[in-house]
Amino acid sequence: MIYNLNKFNLENLYFSFIGISGLIILAVMLIYLPPTGFMYNFQKPLLFLIFIIICIMGMVAAISPTKCIGLLKIKKHIQEVNSVDKKSDKKEFMGHHPDCDNFKNHTYTLMGKKYCAGCSGLFTGSLIAVIGIIIYYFHGMPVSNPNMIFDIGFLFVLTGLLQSFLLNIPSNTGKFIFNLILVVGAFLMLIGIAEITGSIFIQLYFLLLVFIWIMARISNSEKKHGDICEKCSEGSYCDYR
Repeated sequence: MIYNLNKFNLENLYFSFIGISGLIILAVMLIYLPPTGFMYNFQKPLLFLIFIIICIMGMVAAISPTKCIGLLKIKKHIQEVNSVDKKSDKKEFMGHHPDCDNFKNHTYTLMGKKYCAGCSGLFTGSLIAVIGIIIYYFHGMPVSNPNMIFDIGFLFVLTGLLQSFLLNIPSNTGKFIFNLILVVGAFLMLIGIAEITGSIFIQLYFLLLVFIWIMARISNSEKKHGDICEKCSEGSYCDYR
């Protein structure tokens, strides 16, 4: 089989635990660490630029699934099994999902083409975040209560991570929404952090967490895809496996 379920379970547990615990630690640091009044001139634009780059990379991965982590392993495996005699018809890939009924809740069809619901949510959330940051930086936003902005973002991110870790949403709409709020939540947290503290350490720690949240989401997605194939009745007759 292509999937090593024990490996995926360990990776999923690791990234989910680090992502959620890191989120809680970040909130605790903002509460108990004294605010840093001094801020370098380059600090805020650099913070926003790095976050925008992360969002753009996520958008590229969403619209070009062949760049997603894990897909190259899958496609390599498919090429290998397709080079030998098989007992079944070749499975085609729609985005980074095989054209299989077991994955129908992971995709939606628009103008005759299939798209990944989760990646579409990440793309939309990233686009909202990039536009929001640009508007905030150049024109400003009414942020009268940055702590509340941070708290809303915290709840959004926590909900997205817990959903990914604990629940299997059987709806493509649900997958779209939860991936969207994960990115929008990170954007709101970024605005809150930029207003609350000038600590370079906290800001860099937040950017590291964003990367970990992405890895947690990817690892969890791989695990769930592996679980679907593990339970599939086609067994070894399926090229995807």
